[in-house]
Amino acid sequence: MDDSQFIFVLIALSFSAFIKGSLGLGFSTICLAILANIIELKTAISIVVLPSLLSNLIVMLQAGNLRISLNRFYLLILCALPGMLIGLQVLRMDDTQFSIQVLGAVLIVYGLWGWFNHRFEIQHELEKTLNPIVGVFTGVINGATGSQIFPIMPYLLSLTISKDVLVQTINLSFTLNSLVMLGFLVSIDQLDTGSILNYSLGIVPVAIGVWLGGKLRSRIPEKSFKRLVMLLIVTLGAVLLYR
Repeated sequence: MDDSQFIFVLIALSFSAFIKGSLGLGFSTICLAILANIIELKTAISIVVLPSLLSNLIVMLQAGNLRISLNRFYLLILCALPGMLIGLQVLRMDDTQFSIQVLGAVLIVYGLWGWFNHRFEIQHELEKTLNPIVGVFTGVINGATGSQIFPIMPYLLSLTISKDVLVQTINLSFTLNSLVMLGFLVSIDQLDTGSILNYSLGIVPVAIGVWLGGKLRSRIPEKSFKRLVMLLIVTLGAVLLYR
């Protein structure tokens, strides 16, 4: 590890953390896309895993509304777990590059659709039926491709909820799924523990970046917030296509 690489990693962590704090998502995908330019993916994942969990926890503390999110969306969050176990098995058995590219294209189309103020609206009465279904599919796609935002993010954006409830719910899902992924990577010996220790100081700029981004998020109007989320979804889709 040389000084220039260490500084580059800290800058990538800080930038991704600020975006995460501002919009509530995108830390892992953005950070991995930046780091993968100079570091092998296994090492990059090892560097990102703990800061990603930290960023989730800070955003959850800032967003509040924990009880509302759990009462309304606990099945959505929990049902991602069996789905993720299925997705991880798919990941082990098959080359998922094509699936990742399809997912990237879907995210781009959806993000552009939402950017131009089109949105699906789901009635509140359908939530109890749809929550476990969306949860399972989110887990499958996360396990198979590494992406945590589809279809849970479009689903939440189609409901009548505040940005803070949305951010709290999506990060509850991220945190639980990340812990499962972490356990899986440990079980198959795919974590670079040396890199985790070398870049442990990265949690400091991550904490600062998420905190500053959260201050910005509190000033963003609801309509502008959703448009910015759509822009980020398009960006994440493009990153998946590039990968």
